Amino acid sequence: MRPTGQGDSLRRPKVSKYSCGLVVTVVGLGFCSFYVRELLVSLAVFSLVFGVLTLAALAAVIFWWASETVANKTGPASRKVLAFSRRIIAAYERP
Repeated sequence: MRPTGQGDSLRRPKVSKYSCGLVVTVVGLGFCSFYVRELLVSLAVFSLVFGVLTLAALAAVIFWWASETVANKTGPASRKVLAFSRRIIAAYERP
């Protein structure tokens, strides 16, 4: 036996039996539309390309960081090559 006044505010929402079916029907008809499918495919392609480009940029940054670390830990010959590559990059950077 429950004391009075407890749990009365947590009533079950009254959902029609057919509301879930109506939502599924509307979403299903939306997928049948050519424009909705075209937008979904465009979103998927954009997300895929964006992800691949992000991974490529991240790989380039990690590769650059690893090469700098290896060059700094090795002998002076590697440091000369590193300084040379920095001069080449600086030359391209100037207008």
